Amino acid sequence: MTDTQQETTVLEPLATATFITTVARVEHIARSFVRITFAGGDLEHFQSVGPDQFLYLLLPPPGRRQLTIDAGFTWDQYRDMPEQDRPVGAYYTVRHHRPEVAELDIDVFLHAERGPASGWAATAQPGDPVALWGPRIAYAPPADTASLLLLADEAGIPALASILESLAPGTPARAFIEVSEAADEQSLLAATDADVTWLHRNGREPGGPTLLLDAVRDLDLAPTGVYAWGGGEIRAMNDLRRYLRQECGLARTATSLVGYWRHPHHTEDAQE
Repeated sequence: MTDTQQETTVLEPLATATFITTVARVEHIARSFVRITFAGGDLEHFQSVGPDQFLYLLLPPPGRRQLTIDAGFTWDQYRDMPEQDRPVGAYYTVRHHRPEVAELDIDVFLHAERGPASGWAATAQPGDPVALWGPRIAYAPPADTASLLLLADEAGIPALASILESLAPGTPARAFIEVSEAADEQSLLAATDADVTWLHRNGREPGGPTLLLDAVRDLDLAPTGVYAWGGGEIRAMNDLRRYLRQECGLARTATSLVGYWRHPHHTEDAQE
């Protein structure tokens, strides 16, 4: 996830915790993506809870290099802290978890207008201290799901890719992914024969075009058996949710469209 704190109802695992760890490696994996690997510390206690699991990346306050929190951190504690001591951060998807070596990766999309977390990610170095709070999930298809519809812009690619990799062979899945241009497409691994379509903005700014909604409108969706998951700009996700529920007749439990970030011109939009 990215620099806008998620404002949605998500499925809570049995427990969340704060994990103190450090940056081990930083790798640029695409033109606008950096993969940050965390290792050691409290990660030996981290347990995965789902393919789209996400954590809140907590960083030192601006201008400081050391964390101001420990493994006992809570959001109540955050509210009581002096503003200058509060950590900054954002939600991000766990792209890979390697419990045998106590490592996990997050892939960060470097927005043109960077917030505290993506700005930090652009210059992160091995040894940098971080805290990770979570995990939480939003992907939970009902037991009677017959096919999947997956929708994302760049911010949602890590979660969408993790979901594809988790699917059993033969699972029907259709994915639409919005990116700037063909050069931003990524190689996605999937055990299932997923039908992946890349949608290009071709010079239009992120968060503006209706490419994802237009692609879904062209589908002939049944009102039952389909589970729709999405991650991207908040207005785009709201529009998709309304269309899928009101026009296509999908049940609330059959949709999970998550606002990962907000376009600067969409400040009035809230997660529905």
